[in-house]
Amino acid sequence: MRRLFSILLFLPSLFAAAEDIKLSPAQALQAGILTATLAEQKSAASLRLPAQVVVPPAQIEVIAAAVPAMVAAVKVAYGETVKKGQPLLRLQGGTLLELQRDHLGASAQAQLAAENRRRDEALFADGIIAQSRLSATLAAERQAAALAAEKRRAMQLAGMVGPAKEVSGIAELRAPFDGVVLEANVQPGQRVDAMTPLLKLGRLAPLWLEIQAAPAQAAGIAAGDAVSIAGCTPSGRVTLIAPQMQAASQSLLIRAELRQPDGCIRPFQYVQAEIRSARKPDEKTWRLPAAALVRHEGKVWIFVEVAGGFRPVAVRLLDETPDTALLTADLAGETRFAVKGASTLKAAWLGLGGGN
Repeated sequence: MRRLFSILLFLPSLFAAAEDIKLSPAQALQAGILTATLAEQKSAASLRLPAQVVVPPAQIEVIAAAVPAMVAAVKVAYGETVKKGQPLLRLQGGTLLELQRDHLGASAQAQLAAENRRRDEALFADGIIAQSRLSATLAAERQAAALAAEKRRAMQLAGMVGPAKEVSGIAELRAPFDGVVLEANVQPGQRVDAMTPLLKLGRLAPLWLEIQAAPAQAAGIAAGDAVSIAGCTPSGRVTLIAPQMQAASQSLLIRAELRQPDGCIRPFQYVQAEIRSARKPDEKTWRLPAAALVRHEGKVWIFVEVAGGFRPVAVRLLDETPDTALLTADLAGETRFAVKGASTLKAAWLGLGGGN
């Protein structure tokens, strides 16, 4: 600190009226000023933005009660992983009894209609009955079979799998796919009406990242850009940049998809997403560390290395995060700038640190 203070005391008289900051390499080193080329920053350009993990709507399924019933047992809880065919809930009620009774009756009628058809086919072959009699028997069989299929489907929708062999009034709802329980809205003993949502299941691959970005930030992002999350080996891709602003946050929604998350992120988790553009960066546009920027007289400046010191150069700021800033400047890629120590150079530039 004593060395830095002596440098600042010495410099104001030299550049109080000059644009360039005269500083030898030895003085820059003592002041902790480090430089890098703009080209190095362009090659490493990326943007970090907040995101939330969501399950795509196409991968969510609601398990509901098809008929009024009582929840006799709940066999899974929120957050549990389930396998296809695994029992989730057991329901019982009078309407389930009626469904089983109707299916048994319709099945018996279908069997009787099939027997009548076989009998009439034999009689028609022997010339005993007319064609019209056989046609009526065939039509009756088709109607009975359709009614039995309807009653069987009604039972399946209610959670009763397979043909009814007895009247029990009990249905067991099973998982339609491998997934995780996203919501569990019922308790044992609860009475539910028809179409009451009971559970919500979701598949966990792929997952979406819903990223919030300012319009200036979204301007540098395109579909296909790579998206990565700390701790996740597989990376994702940007799939959507919403055309409209979100009213509450005044930000744009950017959606990315991780096809194989492999358990490294979880639904509804908040994360930091790093977006790396798949396109070649625009000429004269750079993403620099935020610490390399200073502000003065309503403008944003960086300090460019020149012979004998540094020169403040005004730049146009496109967007800024806590760590980086996207800017445009009429500078060559090989230009070196102060990546560390910009505040020291600003103090020297403005003549701070000592009196005249």
